[in-house]
Amino acid sequence: MDHLYAIHITSVEDLRSNAAAWDDLWWRSDVALPPARAASLAQWVEHFRPRADFHALVVAQAGRWIAALPLVSSRVGWLIPAGGLPCNAWSPCGELLCDATAEVDAAMDVLLAAAARLPWQLLWLNDAVPETPRWQALLRACERADLPANYHERYRVGRVEIDGSWSLYQKRLPKNHRQAMNRAARRLECEGEVRFEMNSQLDPSEVEPWLDEAFEVEDLGWKGAGGSSVLRTPGMFRFFVGQAEQLARWSQLETAALRLDGRMLAFVYGFRAKGVYFAHKIGYDPSFAAFSPGQLLFHHILAQLHGDGQTSALDFVGPLNHSLSRWRPATYGVGRLVLAPRRLLGRAAMFAYRHVWRRLRRAKETVPSGDPSRAAPPAVDSPVVLEPAGASG
Repeated sequence: MDHLYAIHITSVEDLRSNAAAWDDLWWRSDVALPPARAASLAQWVEHFRPRADFHALVVAQAGRWIAALPLVSSRVGWLIPAGGLPCNAWSPCGELLCDATAEVDAAMDVLLAAAARLPWQLLWLNDAVPETPRWQALLRACERADLPANYHERYRVGRVEIDGSWSLYQKRLPKNHRQAMNRAARRLECEGEVRFEMNSQLDPSEVEPWLDEAFEVEDLGWKGAGGSSVLRTPGMFRFFVGQAEQLARWSQLETAALRLDGRMLAFVYGFRAKGVYFAHKIGYDPSFAAFSPGQLLFHHILAQLHGDGQTSALDFVGPLNHSLSRWRPATYGVGRLVLAPRRLLGRAAMFAYRHVWRRLRRAKETVPSGDPSRAAPPAVDSPVVLEPAGASG
């Protein structure tokens, strides 16, 4: 049998030139997120980390890629050089790719051996999903190699399985939630013409106008007031336009909106691939909060997904909140996986992470907020709570 070997990609340009092989592996992997494909991954790095070193470790066999891990340079606690997944609160992106039909355990052994040759002491992998087979395989490889690893769950993500009829799914929902949706729908219909839109075939030329309208709605809410909306964050609108145009070219962009007399009340900007609908960006007009437009929009989306015969799940992408929990999703954990692949140096770095860095972080958190020496935290774009507490019943 052909042996496994490592390929080291050292630049975004190199990634783009190998996009066909990368995307072929993506299609064969159990990763469904379209932003993990090569062109979208390259766009993320160029926008958010243009000056960072980029490395991607690939494991191949007879010319066929069977595992890959993209990484960008960072520092832990301003001290320890580390390589992290290309992802942040604005957009999911980098993922561990693995062909489950290949020699997975052997591939992960080769991947870890290649990681020991990277210029970092730690792998700082935010957005790891340890409940999945691919990440479990990587953890088994760490055990076999006696490499230190530390996992900390950061949040749970909701995922509604589309495994039956819409009527059966509705019966599993809380009675008060079903009644609240019916009341809100009737009340909104008394205000004018209500229209639900769900588009899987938006042309790239139509992307920017739709996003401009949607993010104007987002800007009306608490994010706009706090200066953290897409339109108030320099460069962020152009990022989403670029991402969405690429998704549209792949026919993996999903947009949905609820309108009243043509006015957008709520929207979802998302993507769909391999049977999974990802509801990434969510927003609603707070002046219509009494009608629960965000929840009504999800009501329509879930009804549509249960009837299309093509969707296996709706993934809420970010941290599960009270509003989204009303749809009774299952959950999975997302967190930070820290690995020390460079043995002696890595063990020292892991000790520093576990002890020094955490103390520095706690000390930073105790600095009074009025102290001008305290750095402002980055804007966090976690999913919006769709309605005020109690608005949906």
